Formats: sequence, C-alpha cells, structure tokens
Amino acid sequence: MIVGVGTWRGTGATTTALLVARMLSAQGERPWLIEADPAGGTLAGRLPLVPDHAGGLERIAFPAGRLTMTERFETVAGDVYGVRLITAPGDPFRGWACHTPRLAWAPSLRELDGPVVIDLGRQHGGAPTSAVLEQLDVLLLTTTPDPVSVVSTLEWARLLGRVSPADAGLPLDLVRLAVVDLPIGHERVPRAHAEDELGDRFAGWLPWSPDVVDLILRGADPTDRRLRRQPLIQATEQLCDRLRTWAPTESLP
Repeated sequence: MIVGVGTWRGTGATTTALLVARMLSAQGERPWLIEADPAGGTLAGRLPLVPDHAGGLERIAFPAGRLTMTERFETVAGDVYGVRLITAPGDPFRGWACHTPRLAWAPSLRELDGPVVIDLGRQHGGAPTSAVLEQLDVLLLTTTPDPVSVVSTLEWARLLGRVSPADAGLPLDLVRLAVVDLPIGHERVPRAHAEDELGDRFAGWLPWSPDVVDLILRGADPTDRRLRRQPLIQATEQLCDRLRTWAPTESLP
C-alpha cells in the first residue's frame, strides 16, 4: 500500500502523514515514512534524528555508491518509533532537485516491503511530484474546514489535479480528502455537510489536538491508554482502516 499525503489549499499534510505512519506501526506493521515535499523537509526538526539521517532522500536521488535502489532506501532510513523514516533536505532547492535526479527513485517505492506513506506537501501547478503520484494507491489530500478550502480542494480533485490544460492529470479514483479540524476563526463547514459534499471522496475528520500531536512526536504509542481514547487517535485509526480498503488487494502488505 502506497499512500501520498498532500494538500491543495489547507494544512496538516505532514502531521497527518506522521500520524498515519505511527498508527500503522502501532498496529503491528513496519511502515515507511518518506518526506518528499519539494519545498523542503520539516520532519528532521520535529523528530529525534541523528544528523546522518537528515536529508536521506537526497542520498537516494543522488547516490554515490553502487547499491540497488532498494538497498539505498534501507541504508538511509532512520528507525524512529517503529517507523522507517527518510527525510527530505531542509533546503527547498535541494528538495526540489530530489524529484529530478540522475536515477529515478519513485518506481522503487513498489519494491519496498510494508506500507509506504509519503509526505508530498502542497500540490500546485508545476510541482515536480508526478513521478511519485504515478506510484500511489491513494492520494490523501488534507483540507481545513472552511468552505473555500473544502470546495476548492474537491474541485481540484474533480479536475484531476490540473491547474492548467498542460498539467498532467491524476486518476480521480485515487483521491480522498481528510478535513483537519483546525481552529480557523471564521466560517466553518459542519462535519455532516463536508461528508455530504465530498461523498465517497471523504476520508475522515481529524480533530485538532496539539497536545496529542506533541505526545506522538515525543514517542508516545498511539495505543497507549493515555491516547487511545483521544478523538484524534480514534479518527486516525479509522482513517488507516479506510486506506486499506481503498488500496488494491495486490498492493497490501
């Protein structure tokens, strides 16, 4: 199962990708979490990583040795709380360059064992992530609960991700939308209305909970009794169950 997490007009993609990967790990899997945001990485600054693991994606995209692509993934991955993590360079130019390397790394995602979660960051015209998008079983887009974000994200999905006719399109059946319930401070779409509007594109409603996210970043297990009754953790578990049903059977771990 290969899941890309990004956003069109919203926020929360990186946090959602992290939560999904941590939940999969808590459920007994050995997931990969790959930070492929061309705007540059943020996970290296939020998780306890040794310096050698920062910018691992760059070492895969521009290899110095003769290892196979799968071996390169395995060599640069850092094990963080049961998640095999590959971070992107913090510099946006180098992060962007990782998507146009000497050797294409995106097809090797299919060779990795276990579920793969990819943080794609913000989607926009000209973003160099098309090679990654071609490998996905599910593209999970996050949006905030304001009407403009919900409607514009859905419209972007209906247009197959195109900003202009020259843009490469996406298969619509891969796209799902998750609402990150941030305190936006103005007009909000009620959950019931969002579900009706998004229909079968609706992936879940993730309640905003900075304290819970902070505990996850510090290494708390999502199944810990302090967390398992938290609405955000319960919503993430339901989201992971849905992702499994949307991924093709042959792609499941």
